[in-house]
Amino acid sequence: MVDSNDSFLREVKEEIDRERLENLWKRYGTVIVGAAALIIAAVAGLQFWNLSAKSAAEQAGADYQSAMRSVLASKLDEADGAFAKLGKDAPTGYATLAELQLAATLLEQGKKADAQQKFEELSKRSGIDSLLKGFSALQAAALRLGEADFTEMENRLNDLVKDESPWRFNAHEILGLAALKAGQLEKARKSFAMILADGNAPPAIRQRSELRMAQVAASESKTEGDTAKGDAAKSDGSEIKKPAAVKPDASKSEQPDADK
Repeated sequence: MVDSNDSFLREVKEEIDRERLENLWKRYGTVIVGAAALIIAAVAGLQFWNLSAKSAAEQAGADYQSAMRSVLASKLDEADGAFAKLGKDAPTGYATLAELQLAATLLEQGKKADAQQKFEELSKRSGIDSLLKGFSALQAAALRLGEADFTEMENRLNDLVKDESPWRFNAHEILGLAALKAGQLEKARKSFAMILADGNAPPAIRQRSELRMAQVAASESKTEGDTAKGDAAKSDGSEIKKPAAVKPDASKSEQPDADK
């Protein structure tokens, strides 16, 4: 009897659940189907985008390698066109690399002003990798070395010489050279000393900085020597002005002879 009651109650519960499900489906069935369709479409769209992005990246990589082969073959005009096209059409990463390489090939062709303009543009562009942005600023500054005054070079390199900058060693070297050229020996010494004091400085930059420090010391010695010579010249009287020669009194020579 108990089994019969349990079976009956179970059948009633199942019937109620079925009715509830039917009512729920009648009310929300369209919404559920629509949501499921949206989910499926979103997943499919994401998969398509990933495949498209992968395909675009692979094509950009192949085009970039082709352009680099043109550079190695000294076909620079051909390379310029390829890099310019990549800069416009390729995904962001390859586009930035292509534009940097375009600036390099322009510089190799002696088109310094065009290369300078491209590096300047990339150094100020938002949305590109900070490492490449800093590299562009460094190259733009390097191209101004020898032409810009020391104040301009300091302004260009202020952010790049900071401790957190990955380009700080290169920036200190360029700033030191600019200071040396401008006769700012103390600032030149400071820049090269910063490189030599950092154990993470690349060996090549460290070696060049040691040579530049010797150059700074030689310039300082020369300056001190010139100053000492000047002081010695003053002390031995060589710079004392000689008295003016005494001229005869013109009024006396022009007096008439009384005997005549």
